[in-house]
Amino acid sequence: MRVVVKHVRPEGRGGDMRRVGVVFPAYNEERHVAEAARAAVSVGVGRVVCVNDCSTDATGEIVDRLTADEAVEAVHHAVNQGKQAAVKHGLEAILRHADVEKVAVLDADMQDDPAHLPGVCYPVGHYDVAIGYRGRADMPPHRRLANALANAPYQLAAVRIHDVQSGYRVYTREVADYLAGHLASRGRYTFEHTSMLLFGRLAAERRRDFRIAEVAVPYAYADAKSSIKLKDDLQLTWAAIYHAAALARLQR
Repeated sequence: MRVVVKHVRPEGRGGDMRRVGVVFPAYNEERHVAEAARAAVSVGVGRVVCVNDCSTDATGEIVDRLTADEAVEAVHHAVNQGKQAAVKHGLEAILRHADVEKVAVLDADMQDDPAHLPGVCYPVGHYDVAIGYRGRADMPPHRRLANALANAPYQLAAVRIHDVQSGYRVYTREVADYLAGHLASRGRYTFEHTSMLLFGRLAAERRRDFRIAEVAVPYAYADAKSSIKLKDDLQLTWAAIYHAAALARLQR
């Protein structure tokens, strides 16, 4: 059983958006987290979970104020645990709501604009996950290089993914539940790579291919500053090689 990737045209309708839950992992996102959460609510999603990963700015206070909207809830980490832990705990929180059928995970810096959620949600169900595919034209050169280096090990493993590090993802409830149960509470920025290997394992357990839809979405880079440091870049490079090699062995 294999991980299969296909380009899919975005469609304007994502089904009943009230059945969609959104997780925003957030670290020091005081400038954007409120806008991100409100944008998700404005497209009609039923649930929003903001995970404050022990931010040192006002993110925690802002997230708490957002819960005045009954569709929004907050999760707080007492210590900084990294993106993967924030995603795991956000998934656990959103899946407590039985009415959620699709689960989106978006970065809280508004590079992942929730306005595009209906189009990205559209193929989910026929596909196990939809990933927002960032075009190269507006991508800064250093990010374009980093993206190509991250994708290359998967291409060599015969997984034809073009944007493995995209933070714009929508899962079926089944896949979200699998990730919540199998992601480790560590990994900092390696979540996207760890999940690729978990997709392969889920395909093997179900004895059928795991299907990924890549949906083109516009991204805005100008106003968002990356918190990824050199050591994180090195960790991401190793994570891409390690997980792609493990996935290749699994698919033999």
